[in-house]
Amino acid sequence: MRGIAQSMGLAPVSMITPGARGRMSGGLSIRMKILSRVVNLGKGAIGIAVTVAIWEAARELGFVDPRDLPSAVAIVGVAVADLWGGDLSHAVLATIGSWAPGLAIAAVAGAVAGIALALLPRLEIATRPLLEFLRPIPSVALIPVALLVLGIGLQMQLFMIAFASIWPILFSTKTGVEGVDPRFVETGRVLHIGRTARILRIVLPAMLPSFATGLRTASAIALVVAITVEMLTGQAGIGSYIENVRLNGLIAEMWASIFVTGVLGYLVNTLFMTVERAVMPWSTENRDR
Repeated sequence: MRGIAQSMGLAPVSMITPGARGRMSGGLSIRMKILSRVVNLGKGAIGIAVTVAIWEAARELGFVDPRDLPSAVAIVGVAVADLWGGDLSHAVLATIGSWAPGLAIAAVAGAVAGIALALLPRLEIATRPLLEFLRPIPSVALIPVALLVLGIGLQMQLFMIAFASIWPILFSTKTGVEGVDPRFVETGRVLHIGRTARILRIVLPAMLPSFATGLRTASAIALVVAITVEMLTGQAGIGSYIENVRLNGLIAEMWASIFVTGVLGYLVNTLFMTVERAVMPWSTENRDR
């Protein structure tokens, strides 16, 4: 058999070196990942095609007045035109200008509060009633109070965005710190590593995946609240743009701005997931991808 394999240019399995086996296994793993991504892209394309088909069928069969439901091609065309040379691009930039700093405030405050609550049990017990009271309050319900206290402006927008998006960051961070393996902390204590150093070198790296998940969830919430505040207060942004074109009867422009909002949310989520994979490849969630 060995002679036949050699005559065919094939090496017996027993003659393959460990390094060659590793390269073969690595190449197979890369091919499987590429195939998986292609399959996922194909599934996504099929989902989009089915959605567009249902959309067009609803128009053609008269379930919805075609004047109120433009074609998908028309919506995409108007969206591209408004982004390229219209006011929609300025509205998107205005929304990002309030969304990003509001989310940043929530990220810093939520991370600090989550770490403190996890490491200081007495503080967690003392603040638990207040947190459980504030967390269920819909952020939209606070808009009248925010307008009364802060007025119409960037400060009010930042407060609303930060208040709505801080909760997933805070509780995800708290859960991440509480989930740190006690053996790691005990090892640091045995090695005479100080409390501050243990937090910086052991606790923080271990809780980063939980913090990142909370931040990604909060980014979507912050975008929703930013647009809602713009719709209700008339502040510059996608929300006020949608209201203006709706009131002026520009149906295609209204659907185009909604479409752009969905694309923006998708891009934000993709950006955060990409950063997570690059910065935290050790996390369980990223290892499985």
